[in-house]
Amino acid sequence: MIDSPCYFGIDGGGTRSRLKVVDEAGNTLLETTGESTSIYSMSPEVVTRNLKSLLEPLSRFPIRSGCMGSAGLSREKEKTFFRNIFSTLLPTVPVHLCSDGEILLVGGLLSMEGYCLISGTGSLSLRRDADGHITRSGGFGYMLGDEGSGWWIAHQALMRSLRSMEKRDVNTSMLSALLSALSLEHVDDLITYMHHRVSKAEVARLAPVVTTFAEKGDPLARQILIDAAGELSALVESIYSSQLDHQELVYAGGVMEHDTIVRETFLRLLSERLPSVTVTQARGTALDGACMLARSTAPS
Repeated sequence: MIDSPCYFGIDGGGTRSRLKVVDEAGNTLLETTGESTSIYSMSPEVVTRNLKSLLEPLSRFPIRSGCMGSAGLSREKEKTFFRNIFSTLLPTVPVHLCSDGEILLVGGLLSMEGYCLISGTGSLSLRRDADGHITRSGGFGYMLGDEGSGWWIAHQALMRSLRSMEKRDVNTSMLSALLSALSLEHVDDLITYMHHRVSKAEVARLAPVVTTFAEKGDPLARQILIDAAGELSALVESIYSSQLDHQELVYAGGVMEHDTIVRETFLRLLSERLPSVTVTQARGTALDGACMLARSTAPS
């Protein structure tokens, strides 16, 4: 039987959710995986049921506090939904609710302050100071933003390849490959697809096609990736503060992790524009960050 205080962290995802329980020293006592707890992926009833199932192992531990990080959980409407669940399931346990970006930042830097940049299907940047204040840039979704993301890169490639076909943009040979990747045969099929059948995830999966062409020297593909790096740098620049003691940035997401052109261009731009910010690879995981935030939430 464990007598000393324990803390739990949840990294809530659209496909699966992860739970970790740690002791006072940060040692892992339990790590498990459950179903999706994202209200953007599942109905409220299913999310409630999945979260209840995920939390069942906590009955074996003297939990002092917890943290749950998930996409969109920085918004008050979403927080209210999850507060109501936790107040029923764990009525005496304070739980910090926050975005997936916040737990990534804290876990990736193993620090309570700093910066993070996410560029996967979507994009956003965050700054967290030592007092827990969060400043965000981006994250408005693919219809309003997501600049520099996989979606943005692919959408730019589709849109500008059509312009290039009409001799209104930089030359490219990408269009046929982009259509093939979507299992489309003609440009007219693309028009129908984008206006009636468009899927954010399917379009975002075209980003590696752009990378492949850029690496072969395709002028338009290369320009799009360089522009993407500029957009990502702008996201970070917009939240920069010289008052932050910990001037480190951690990045995550498929674009920054796998696209060498975007990553190297971004690193060069940021070093020129924000020389005080050091970019580092993740030292820990988002789940580690959730546990660190859980421990900081515990009553004094």
